[in-house]
Amino acid sequence: MSQVWLIGRPVAHSLSPAMHNAAFAKLGLPHRYEAKETADDQLAPTLDRMRREEDVLGANVTIPHKESVLRLLDEVDDEARRIGAVNTIVSRGARLIGYNTDKYGFEMALEMQPPNFSWVSAGFPFFEDTVLILGAGGAARACALSLLEHGNDVEIANRDPERADALARSIEVDGRHPQVVSWPRGRTLVDAVVNATPLGLNGEEALEDVQLPLWVIDLVPTAAETPLVKRAKATDNVTVVDGLSMLLYQAARSFELWTGVPAPIEVMRAALPRAV
Repeated sequence: MSQVWLIGRPVAHSLSPAMHNAAFAKLGLPHRYEAKETADDQLAPTLDRMRREEDVLGANVTIPHKESVLRLLDEVDDEARRIGAVNTIVSRGARLIGYNTDKYGFEMALEMQPPNFSWVSAGFPFFEDTVLILGAGGAARACALSLLEHGNDVEIANRDPERADALARSIEVDGRHPQVVSWPRGRTLVDAVVNATPLGLNGEEALEDVQLPLWVIDLVPTAAETPLVKRAKATDNVTVVDGLSMLLYQAARSFELWTGVPAPIEVMRAALPRAV
């Protein structure tokens, strides 16, 4: 039986094993997806083990390794390098190749979410809008590039301003970069907010005491709705995209990279603890 790993810390909460193992079983593939708790000093040895073990198809990479893993891989896909983050590794013999499926997952999650207002047409819902991203890690990088490519103004707020500055400098579309702003307080003058931090994983509210814009996209993929998602759903005229949707679509793309066959997305959707 071949293996696919989830590399990160923490990973005990992850819903990915249930999704991928259901998909493998549906297609009769002799594969097993396993979460591997991986500290910073274990990342390089874990990748070396992947190179040595012939039964490892690849891996997903999650917090906090999406950026640091790039320099440890044998090859990195052009889009992943442009984003500056890898969330999927494919093993080709003794070579490890990095990809990013977060951007695809983000775009699909937005395109598949019906808005709460009639003036937004089908497809990617933002164009010439202002979108605030909370966070400056791998997921934030993927979202920032996508939003810039779709013609939006992107703002970045992060608790560590140096990381926000680094993201803003490195993500560029046609000479346009994200703008670093302070963490929001009170009223936000933006069209949408994306929570690309882990805030909400342990019951925190990412935007406590902040007035919500018309769109709230919370990327935290938890079995129960995060406090931010609950508040947004209880607020009139706010369209909400929660983390399970992006998780589903990025997972389907990763599945196809490992196996070379279309993902049984409805099986993967059914394996999630809540409707998507």
